[in-house]
Amino acid sequence: MNKKIFIFGPPCVGKTTLLYTALKNKIPSFTTHSIPFDSRPDWIDREDFFTHLINLDIPFFLDSGGLDIDWINGEIDDRVNAKTVLLLPPRDVYLERERIVIEKWGPNRNQDGLKNYDNFTELKPEFDLVIEDVLSPQEILDYIIEKTGFKK
Repeated sequence: MNKKIFIFGPPCVGKTTLLYTALKNKIPSFTTHSIPFDSRPDWIDREDFFTHLINLDIPFFLDSGGLDIDWINGEIDDRVNAKTVLLLPPRDVYLERERIVIEKWGPNRNQDGLKNYDNFTELKPEFDLVIEDVLSPQEILDYIIEKTGFKK
């Protein structure tokens, strides 16, 4: 059974950057950002997108931004070999990353990051793996592969 890795974390934490790194390492990767949800047809939503992805018979990484961990944990069953990973660097590091993104892309990139950060801090026990260290995207990818037994 092919392993699926679902990446979570507050906005601006590096989920999408991690997926680009996975792609550079020839690991199939998807993001919930790949469908323009604000302009989508009424019949497409993140949960439908996720349901189709978990049925793919390939190993992959997914930026699970916008999806609820409790909902995903309810969808993962014996037929899905999956691990949930939370990216949650130290608070000061996170605040600096968020500031840089907002400064670069404008105030519309402010997605209540600190509120989301605090929420994810409370949800840490819900995840299979929590990464709280300050690591490069490649180091994070290597660590996830090592700790989850993910194989390309």
